[in-house]
Amino acid sequence: MKTATIRLILIAITLCNLNLSAQPYTLDDKIKPLKLELAKHPKYKEVKYNEGNYSIGSNKINYHYIKGHDIYQFVDIFIFAKNGNPNLIAEIVFNTWNNIEDTKNTSSSENGIINFKVRSYQDIGFMIKSSENTNVDYSIIVNASQPIMKYLGSPFIKATEKDLNTQKANNSPSTTRISTSDSSIERGWWVYLLIGFLLLVVGLLVGKLMNRNKGLPLIIVVIFLGIGTESHSQQRPQPSEAQQMEIDERERNNSIHNTRRGQIDAGISRINDAFGTADVAEELILQYRNLGSCLGSGPPPGQPRIPSFCPDEESSCASCFSSARANFNRSRYNLEKLQTIYNCSRGYIDAAIAFGDNVSGYHGVVGLVWQSKKREIERSVIDLEKAYDKKRLEMLQTFHETLVELDRCEREHGMADWYDRFGVMFYNFVEMRYHR
Repeated sequence: MKTATIRLILIAITLCNLNLSAQPYTLDDKIKPLKLELAKHPKYKEVKYNEGNYSIGSNKINYHYIKGHDIYQFVDIFIFAKNGNPNLIAEIVFNTWNNIEDTKNTSSSENGIINFKVRSYQDIGFMIKSSENTNVDYSIIVNASQPIMKYLGSPFIKATEKDLNTQKANNSPSTTRISTSDSSIERGWWVYLLIGFLLLVVGLLVGKLMNRNKGLPLIIVVIFLGIGTESHSQQRPQPSEAQQMEIDERERNNSIHNTRRGQIDAGISRINDAFGTADVAEELILQYRNLGSCLGSGPPPGQPRIPSFCPDEESSCASCFSSARANFNRSRYNLEKLQTIYNCSRGYIDAAIAFGDNVSGYHGVVGLVWQSKKREIERSVIDLEKAYDKKRLEMLQTFHETLVELDRCEREHGMADWYDRFGVMFYNFVEMRYHR
């Protein structure tokens, strides 16, 4: 018990480097969670992926956790039995293995496939349970979409005549959209080529045989070979009833597995294609559940609106703004990520302290050790706050530079003193928004 408590403390301390990556914690030494480390998807850019095969015994629990995803990635977890239709129960957790966020089972899931749709910055933990009398083989497939940074929204609105110091004639050249369509390629040309070649060979053979008057013997040989093959097939031993049942069961399981795997592959393709579009549908994003309350999922309350000569990224005036806007948005989401890491880290540490306080009363020696280590954790929180404040100031300086860059574009289009009139207002909002 003492060793397990110290392990919990060390896990909590490691969070203080602002790089949160922690599996659900426990004081039970018997829990040995299996890691699913996400790697680059072989087909989709910026998508992470992992799959594995496992087995679970009767009335057992398997523990898994996922690493390698980002705060802005949307994670799909697919769980399904490899053979037959056994009932597997999956429970996704947050922070501790006892804190269950959602429960699903294969019996009530479509085609026997469990699918969790979640978003999380720390490790994602889930448990697999089985009440079957025999071992059950199952598969897990994890897909983390490419990072999507859009929920903060755009603060820009179209500037009015009152916002403009000078009236500029709209003499920008109209952009002509050129749509190019690839010429269709006849995909079946090789089939016709093969058929033509075979016909040519057959024609040459027939002609040669007819010239030699061997057409009849050839037919006799073909018939003889056919009879011989049929006779040989009739002599093949037939499987017993038990063997035939085993063959049928194996073929049925293969069919079920292939159907499930095909459905998952098709679903992953649809998901990645949808997240790969320029404008991801809001309905798709809303299907994913945030694990914990430390993740942002909408525009900050009270976010001001900023007049701009070019609020629309697709208009002809956007060329001057494209790089500045990209830097502006990148800085905003970096600040959002920094705050999320801090909030999630503090939440994890606070939960660990509360958990340690709760279990330390079970044994006097453990309680003494815990109180000593608890003070160390509390002191490390001060270091965490200092690290956050330092990084926040660095990011705010970068954000200020993006506003100055935008100010130059606005000046070119008649918005004099844009930063002093509008930019500084948004900077002050961001400064307060990401203050601890």
